[in-house]
Amino acid sequence: MKADVLKAVVARPPEQMLLPEGFVDAAVLLPVWEGQLLFTVRSAHLSHHAAQISFPGGRFADGETAEEAALREAQEEVGLYPAHVEILGHLNPTLSPFGYRVFPLLGRITQKPRLTPNPEEVDSLLWVPIDELLATPAFVEERTPPPNNRFPKGLGGEFSELEGKLRRKVWHYPWRGYDIWGVTGNIVHDFLERIREVRL
Repeated sequence: MKADVLKAVVARPPEQMLLPEGFVDAAVLLPVWEGQLLFTVRSAHLSHHAAQISFPGGRFADGETAEEAALREAQEEVGLYPAHVEILGHLNPTLSPFGYRVFPLLGRITQKPRLTPNPEEVDSLLWVPIDELLATPAFVEERTPPPNNRFPKGLGGEFSELEGKLRRKVWHYPWRGYDIWGVTGNIVHDFLERIREVRL
């Protein structure tokens, strides 16, 4: 996928999202190399999202920007050098049920990556062709967050209310036996919808 197409994908400004009470900021990187997106399969022993598919990323350190946090975490998790990534722009922020406001950043890897996954956090890496994701028979489900969730009311977007209960759209992208879903699936959905808009 050409760099100009990727830049057009993030030319539209991201939606604004206030930081809900009790949430902290995190960032993830969507690394692209030769038309493929890099995902991680998280280690099975982690306390959150164990064995799930995700993008490299994590919470901000003190004083960090979203770009700095995403690049630092990508280096820590998969060995991707920040100097080898061109940050192209932001996708829409989203909320994790574990109390994070997540900023997704699209990044183009500028030279052939030689990655070294951190076994404490990453079980394996997935290089997923973007065109295969575009052709994937994705589906969406509406979930009712658990009673102890931290989501505030009146969020809009992927959130709605039915009979006084908060509901959330969660996208699933089945790919070669994997289920890319949850926060990651919703970020993928935003990314792919933007590609479709650019290609119209």
